[in-house]
Amino acid sequence: MALPISTTKADDLLDLLRQTAIKRAAVMEISEAEVNRHLATTLTGKVASMFGNWTAFDGARVELQPDRVRLFLVWKLRGYTRTASVDLAISRDEGNFHVEILNGAYGHLEMPRGMMRPLYPALRAVAEALDPEIRALFQMTKITIAKDKLVLDPRFPPA
Repeated sequence: MALPISTTKADDLLDLLRQTAIKRAAVMEISEAEVNRHLATTLTGKVASMFGNWTAFDGARVELQPDRVRLFLVWKLRGYTRTASVDLAISRDEGNFHVEILNGAYGHLEMPRGMMRPLYPALRAVAEALDPEIRALFQMTKITIAKDKLVLDPRFPPA
């Protein structure tokens, strides 16, 4: 049975993740909209611009597709909106989760993984700002990325 969290405020997402990991009782589904609401409230003011006052980080959002997450990063550059995105996949071997960049895009220009290297400082800043959420998420036994939702299974695997 999956527990929807549609009535949960975005600010409570971190607490819900922590409680689910501690209780290890049921599968939890988090909608794409919930993740995006949490990103909008959490990243505001936490990610500084690398380029001074002529550009400003304007937020992030995700699109959840089967087995991958497309993370969009948005900047205001002298009044114009600019975006970059990366496709991420999560895998697990033994006790460790791995996040891999598959490919990405600068605006609408699709690029291979190697060409996304200039985004690493921005991705690192986002990861640092979301460190408590990432730590709580990786306490789950299984993370499944499905169309428009994350399915988190905190239960211990059968023996």
